[in-house]
Amino acid sequence: MAGKERGTELPHRIPGAAWTEPLSPVAPAAPVPSPELRQRMQAAVQAERAEAAAREQKRAAGDRTTEPSQQVPPSTSAAGGETGPVASSLASGTNGERADAAAEPAPRPEHITGPVPEDEGTGSPGSAARPWAAARLEPVSRGRTAAAPEPAARPRPGRPRPRAGARLAVLGLILIVTGSLAAAKHFSRPPTAQAAAVRALAAAWVAGQVSPQATVSCDAVMCAALKAHGFPAGKLVMLGPTSPDPVPSVLVVETATVRALFGSSLAIGGAPAVLASFGSGPGVITVRVVASHGAAAYRASLNADLADRKRSGAALLNDSRITVSATARSQLTAGQADSRLLAALALLAGHQPVDIVRFENLGPGASPGVPLRFADLAESVPAAHMGPAAYMRAAWALLSGADPRIRPARAVSGTLQGQAVLQIQFSAPSPLGTIG
Repeated sequence: MAGKERGTELPHRIPGAAWTEPLSPVAPAAPVPSPELRQRMQAAVQAERAEAAAREQKRAAGDRTTEPSQQVPPSTSAAGGETGPVASSLASGTNGERADAAAEPAPRPEHITGPVPEDEGTGSPGSAARPWAAARLEPVSRGRTAAAPEPAARPRPGRPRPRAGARLAVLGLILIVTGSLAAAKHFSRPPTAQAAAVRALAAAWVAGQVSPQATVSCDAVMCAALKAHGFPAGKLVMLGPTSPDPVPSVLVVETATVRALFGSSLAIGGAPAVLASFGSGPGVITVRVVASHGAAAYRASLNADLADRKRSGAALLNDSRITVSATARSQLTAGQADSRLLAALALLAGHQPVDIVRFENLGPGASPGVPLRFADLAESVPAAHMGPAAYMRAAWALLSGADPRIRPARAVSGTLQGQAVLQIQFSAPSPLGTIG
């Protein structure tokens, strides 16, 4: 059985034993702009694009009707011999003279809708002479009618025209920055629903993992959640502005409200060890062990208890009636198992063979050095000369009648990677220096 690695889920329960489902913290939703902000941004961009398109059309119309690039000789249409238009030359500042009647008729100008190209030398449209085929002109009448459109104002040479694209980019940047600031402000605090979900996870973990005999300090809202999840109301200590430091309890559930009361004193000295943590950021909730005599004294007790657990683990490894996997051997050697669990296994091995699969149940976000309070034992032990069901009943009958200090809180029967196991569970917190 040595060297086998197993999983974690144990779906079945033995008679008279309680069971708590595993928990995991929820992930916050990613922040997104509100629908109202997105609609405002889209409307502003569309309005700016429409205005830019109108300006471009008006400018194009002015370019077609205000100036030709050179004198236009009279032309005769192929069908009726109509006289072509005579245009003014803006480059010379004088009106063009009518061409000789004997001159060869010029081709009829194309209908061009685009703007007149700029001259390379001056930068002004239409100031250089070009071949007739390349002249961008439209026929215009000599006399202006009431329906004729006014020529568009021509921009002065050398003066840049307004850039619609640049204005759109600036407007979009302003809207994006405004929306980002609004979103950052909106998501700077955990939403109410998310905070309630994190609080429910912490309350369920405490109600299922912490001994009902342990006193727990909490703020008013957290205490109400713990009570709602079944933790004894008589073991809850409500914290407020006048509460002493360190808090008068075995554990403290540290919420944002509690941090506002005590600052960082709990994490630094009042309750340095974390059993479990839920959520993240400003809304994180931690379940801490209170160091009633200060952080230094707590660490000294933890180190002494670790040395005792290593010695007890070595004794179990030397017991011929105990078989261990490679994982369990490593955990026993490192002193990771709870001292109560080690004493219970030694008691059980004195009556029947024991096969230890592994130790587990480290809370999410727990501090290094927090002992493991669960042991997974194989139900099928050939050396016991009994079936799995009989072995499980005999083991639980022995452990449930043990000394209260080493009596498990519950036992759960299930499977671990296809192997039937009996999980022995002790409640939090692990006592330090009380079990030899």
